[in-house]
Amino acid sequence: MQYTRILLLRPVTFFLLFIGVNSLFAATPAEPSSHHFSQRPKIGLVLSGGGARGFAHIGVLKILKKNHIPVDYIVGTSMGSIIGGLYAIGLSPDEIEQNVKQIPWDKVFNDFATRDYKSFRRKQDDNDFFGIHRIGISDKGLQISPGLIEGQQIELALDRLAYPGFHIHNFDKFRIPYRAIATDISNGHAFIIRKGNLARAMRASMSVPGALPPIEIDHTLLVDGGIADNIPIDVIRKMGADIVIAVDVSAPLLKKKEIKSGIDVTAQLSTILTRRIADIQLKTLTGNDVLITPGAADISATDFDKYPALIKAGEQATIDQLGKLKKLALSDRDYAAYTAALPTVARKNPIIDFIEIKNKTSLRNDVIRVRIHQKIGQALNVPLLEQDLSYIYGLDYSGSVVYSLAQRDGKTGLIIYVRDRKWARQYLQFGLSIESAFEIQSITNFNVSYNKNDLNSLAGEFRATATLGSEPRISAEIYQPLDPRLDYFVAVKTGIKTNIVPTLIDDHIASIQRFRRNFISLSGGRLFKQTTELRLGLHYNDGNITSVAGPFIDEHTNFTESYYFIKLTHNSLDNMSFPNHGFFSDISFRGNRESLGADRNYRQIRFQLGGASTYKRYTVFNRMILDTTLDQGNITEIGANELFWRGGFLQLSGTIRNELFGQHFGLVESALYRRLGNITFLPMYAGLSLEAGNAWVNSSEIRTDNLRLAGSVFVGADTFLGPVYIAVGTNDQGETAFYFNLGISFLK
Repeated sequence: MQYTRILLLRPVTFFLLFIGVNSLFAATPAEPSSHHFSQRPKIGLVLSGGGARGFAHIGVLKILKKNHIPVDYIVGTSMGSIIGGLYAIGLSPDEIEQNVKQIPWDKVFNDFATRDYKSFRRKQDDNDFFGIHRIGISDKGLQISPGLIEGQQIELALDRLAYPGFHIHNFDKFRIPYRAIATDISNGHAFIIRKGNLARAMRASMSVPGALPPIEIDHTLLVDGGIADNIPIDVIRKMGADIVIAVDVSAPLLKKKEIKSGIDVTAQLSTILTRRIADIQLKTLTGNDVLITPGAADISATDFDKYPALIKAGEQATIDQLGKLKKLALSDRDYAAYTAALPTVARKNPIIDFIEIKNKTSLRNDVIRVRIHQKIGQALNVPLLEQDLSYIYGLDYSGSVVYSLAQRDGKTGLIIYVRDRKWARQYLQFGLSIESAFEIQSITNFNVSYNKNDLNSLAGEFRATATLGSEPRISAEIYQPLDPRLDYFVAVKTGIKTNIVPTLIDDHIASIQRFRRNFISLSGGRLFKQTTELRLGLHYNDGNITSVAGPFIDEHTNFTESYYFIKLTHNSLDNMSFPNHGFFSDISFRGNRESLGADRNYRQIRFQLGGASTYKRYTVFNRMILDTTLDQGNITEIGANELFWRGGFLQLSGTIRNELFGQHFGLVESALYRRLGNITFLPMYAGLSLEAGNAWVNSSEIRTDNLRLAGSVFVGADTFLGPVYIAVGTNDQGETAFYFNLGISFLK
């Protein structure tokens, strides 16, 4: 519960608090113990929670080890449960330090560490819905996620740390007997975890309420142990400890001058409640026990980048207590005998003899198994396994995908747990987009979709979408993979879509037309590694043009489009809002044919290519767009529906959306932007763009001497509603526009 302050003050980085680590470093060698080895008192080590401050535990452990101070029992809460558990299975403080350093903590608190792990279907969602939270639909009605994140990457990180002890389920059989403390959310009482999967015990002990879903163990719903017992001295005594070494790394209370808002008051209240329980435990310490309280009061529970200072704080606090600790130290001979008597538990490179899938989702087991590349008869390949499990999770069917190890008949098995996402087997998702050129144009659309992605065991999906606002739309789609790899698919989609086209005279909108298309599309294709899609099919539009304001721009108010198409799309961008690296391309060919019901025969090609590259805080984003009509017609004979409509921010800035039109369009641009500050949950940027291109009615007009030159400067932020841009753009035609865009990606 000591995390509450961080949860309230820093909505994303608070997750970092539960990852703590043990202590390291040393002091002077201990003198030989005055007690005979066989008659010495049993020593229990209690490690509290405290977020990043738990790095101090590493310093504590290193000093204890260097001074030959034995540990017979370990109990940990939250952060302390992680460090204590790793030490209990036999990892040294140095090994623990190195292991936790290798965890990319900046990505652990994002359920999708990279977009590469998302299925191609879910990547496409980013065009309209971005990161807005889902609302699940179940037999109980509408439901929201039990936590701000599901914790997939956190669980994988804990698995990576704890897997050497997965084959031991009885925590009394660890190298050092161990307990993890969680809180029973139904009554607020401490729940002592004595057995099971070590990583899951750690996960339960640090499950911050509201931030992470509770964990169920022995039919009990568990959350962060700090709520009930952050310094569980009573538990270590019941295990048999005669002397207790308690390490308290919890955050201190705020000073009066630091309490400036209602959030601060609430955080302080939560800390007071947590401290009261901890203080009751601390009062039970006797003169023979040792309390270690690492300082560094100016370092918060979210300052993971300050781990060197925190480790040193743990060292120093332990050195300060060496006067009492040396009384517990063993001689070199006795300490060697003590360590030799401990069982060897940690198995760091287990050979996998069999693989078992425990699948609670609607997917067939072979859909899961085909994605596991661990070889039978070879050592566990943790990085490869994590990648495989991330791809399985990216299919978007499970609440988490984790692993464990099991011993059966002398063989070691890899057990894959694919847990159901019960609260969102079907769900609603929302999106908001605003495109505004101040005083000239404003387009606002609110999007909602209904998804049911468990139509069958082969990942069949039904989706219905609706858009309310300036450009109403409605659609329904069935998407059906055809093989366990989910590479081949067929789809049918139907609906109504509209878009707005303005006509400008002297920088003022003279008329606004609405293009409406009633459509149906049949398609099929193949996916390649969830980054590339090849699709071909048939598409039919029954359309019309109506005037929203002003005169008609075209006497052909009704039209029919019917074409075959082939489309190749690749997207490996890491982010659709402000990409830092990756590549994308989109090339499509469509052939309108009178034989299929179209008004006129013509063929069109649309091509878009680009990518992003980042050096430190600076990113360069380059893009090229080419649209062309192969069978161009006379402008007086063709319909407005056959033209390409372009323009707006980053499409020849200075113009407004759909201001430019023609049977051909071309654009090359380069944008440079810089990351501002270090706010993890709200990345902010400032940048500029240079653009060149134009729209041409006829191919004979395409010349370098009539290219338009444009540019923009902008600031933006990657928010939970999608990207926000505030920009000013201008071009060599004397046009200038001020933009406010929300929920519009770089690729639109």
